[in-house]
Amino acid sequence: MEAIDTVKDHLRPRLEALVEYLNENNEVAAASFFTNVLVILVGLEHEEELLALFIELSTTAFQGFLFDETSWAMTDEILAYAEQVAHAFTASEDESH
Repeated sequence: MEAIDTVKDHLRPRLEALVEYLNENNEVAAASFFTNVLVILVGLEHEEELLALFIELSTTAFQGFLFDETSWAMTDEILAYAEQVAHAFTASEDESH
């Protein structure tokens, strides 16, 4: 499986669950933001395009969302995974694994 498929398979259900949760709790702005992230994710075709997804996710902290504990936990999991993947893509071949 290609790396992009792995990322999609991991992030899509988590983003969908977050958007659903945010909609159920009337967090319209946050739901809209993460729906946009989901649209970017679904449209990815090449590993190089992951950068756009990670750039968009990196702006989460600057959106001013007032999350509850559940929203924060769900978002943190998504962001931690994105950070992990970004690090893996930028690691040099000289680094030990």
